[in-house]
Amino acid sequence: MPYMSIPDHDQLDADIDWFATDAAGHVLHMASGGGVLPASVAASQADLLALHQHFLTRLETGAAQLAEGVDTAEASGAARYARRGLFSFAKTNLHDRADTRYQLLARPSLPLRLAELPPELAPLLHRTQLPGSVAALDQLDAADIA
Repeated sequence: MPYMSIPDHDQLDADIDWFATDAAGHVLHMASGGGVLPASVAASQADLLALHQHFLTRLETGAAQLAEGVDTAEASGAARYARRGLFSFAKTNLHDRADTRYQLLARPSLPLRLAELPPELAPLLHRTQLPGSVAALDQLDAADIA
């Protein structure tokens, strides 16, 4: 498959699910809400699709714990990822390019670790890493992603 990046205009027109890891090896799901993707995510549509397909077909491992104040209907997609072990965040201000803040929607009862991923997927995810651990965070800034 040819190398295809995700163009800027496509990032602004869509709510793109993307994935990252943190320094502790936790796996995160992020809903872009029309925001700018990190360069490591936007670099390859094929890599993003491979990660997306893996996480959507992964078996559920535990319950999702919704963040305080999150509407159940609003968090249904986030809960789906959290039941598969991912911390799930969504962009705070939709379609605001300058705002890179994300809010926690759901956390997993049994967090998935980078080391548990198939060997071909772990390097794709490792390129997009947050400093520190997300385990206790209620919000994060995607601008901090290395």
